[in-house]
Amino acid sequence: MKQSHPKLTAMSSRWVRFYALMASLLGRFLKSFVLVIVACIAWGALASTSIDSPTSGSDSTSTSVEGPNTGTDSLGTEASGNVRFELSQNTQVQDEAEPVSWIRPPDSAAVLASDPFEPINRMVFDFNEHLDRQLIRPVARVYIKAVPRPLREGLSNMLLNLDDLVSLLNQLLQGKPSKAATSFARFVLNSSVGIIGFFDVASESGLYHETEDLGQTFAVWGVPSGPYLVLPLFGPSTLRDATARVLFQPFTPIRQVKPIETRYALITTGLLSARAEFLEASQSSGLLVIDRYLFARDAFLQRRRNQIYDGEPPE
Repeated sequence: MKQSHPKLTAMSSRWVRFYALMASLLGRFLKSFVLVIVACIAWGALASTSIDSPTSGSDSTSTSVEGPNTGTDSLGTEASGNVRFELSQNTQVQDEAEPVSWIRPPDSAAVLASDPFEPINRMVFDFNEHLDRQLIRPVARVYIKAVPRPLREGLSNMLLNLDDLVSLLNQLLQGKPSKAATSFARFVLNSSVGIIGFFDVASESGLYHETEDLGQTFAVWGVPSGPYLVLPLFGPSTLRDATARVLFQPFTPIRQVKPIETRYALITTGLLSARAEFLEASQSSGLLVIDRYLFARDAFLQRRRNQIYDGEPPE
């Protein structure tokens, strides 16, 4: 009787375990996500009935928030040197905007959040900046020097492959079947041909990654953004996004990876990879920012609004 080669047997066994793990992750993810969906629907229904629009009662065509060092203005650039984005909103144009999915993101979901907790947010922001300077940034520099770029990109691609599952489910919840099909095709292609996602062959084939999370799903369902928050370690957020993060965190695919040592190694690798990419980008930008807090806040809010409308926000 002819015996199979030990290396081939071991390789096939690894692939069987991998696909069994993927099936288990997807099963747990779908089953656990049902509970989150029920909570989201209830919250979205309550919010949509109690809050018509954050700008109701005013005929103003822009969202005004008082700056910390200025007497006026709608998140605008002041002569004092504060770097801020001019983000005017015309509610009439928003009402006439075409939806980007079957479920239209209402106007109340995408407006810029207010910042009533700015003193506290600034303290948390300073803490994050200090932690980044003293610990995260130096470790990221060591990571860049010690790990070759192809390996870094491969590890980032593997984590991005798991994120395609998250995007897939949120795209379905947002009524975006074509984007969900793209995410599914990406996951299948990269998990097989791309060797467990190490190579992003899907992007080379024209199937590009689009991140969708539960916070964006809440926005599409009409949940208001709430006030702007700065979270320890995680950075800029809003009340809506922070709540979504807490609800969804136990169900993320990477949280299902076992043993726990492998899980935390992947999480640490993801954090270092993200920080390393940002470090390289910031070194080449040459951007001078006077007030880093205001810049980070306005950039985050503008980027988040752009994500909710898939790059085509109302004028």
